[in-house]
Amino acid sequence: MSKASVVRSNKLDHKDEDLDRQAPAAFGERLRERAAEIGLGMAEIGRLSGIKKQSMSGYWNGDRLCGSDKLFSLSDVLGVNARWLVSGKGQKSGGDLIAVEDADWEPVPLFDLRNVTDTGKGEPLSWTPFRKDWLRNNLGTASDLYLVKLISGYRGRIEDNHLYEGDLVFVREITMGELADGNIVIWRRDGALKVARFAVQQRDRDLGDIIYPGEVSEDQFVPVCRIYAKFLQRVG
Repeated sequence: MSKASVVRSNKLDHKDEDLDRQAPAAFGERLRERAAEIGLGMAEIGRLSGIKKQSMSGYWNGDRLCGSDKLFSLSDVLGVNARWLVSGKGQKSGGDLIAVEDADWEPVPLFDLRNVTDTGKGEPLSWTPFRKDWLRNNLGTASDLYLVKLISGYRGRIEDNHLYEGDLVFVREITMGELADGNIVIWRRDGALKVARFAVQQRDRDLGDIIYPGEVSEDQFVPVCRIYAKFLQRVG
């Protein structure tokens, strides 16, 4: 082998090593980018995809790549193509809806919001089947969702994001540890319910209904559920 060939081979080897080092960081960046788009935090994504906290932290911070055993559950929660998530190649979104005869359906219950407590939700008022691929593509998830009718309104930063009493919304339970900046949440305080956006940084309350971290505790505002969308309209 000539000296020139050896030099070229060494350069290619170094290039491959650089790409190998960059891959986990790029994976973490795509993961955080998509999580921000759908308003999910690291803890909530880990819980929904069944990934342990330590492993999820490594993916989130770009320290390691996700193995094939967790990749598809993670991409399902994020509502993206697994190939794009791990390599950045191909289409980002899950693409078009599959044929109706091949679709999986998720029955989503409707509950009376007044009956939703820390210990239960009461009996479902009704069940409505939704396509899982539609839920994932539009809400970022298809699991543990339920429907409620709002009993109070919400004033968003812009009028298009306002919610009104009687609006039918997709929600899912959320804990204090899963709260992420920008989540629109139904809160309970002293038995009363309030819809407000969770904001990490201080903002003018004239810009909308807001709850700050210092107001979240067992004896102040307690998160009941996160609002993902008004029926047929994404919010937040």
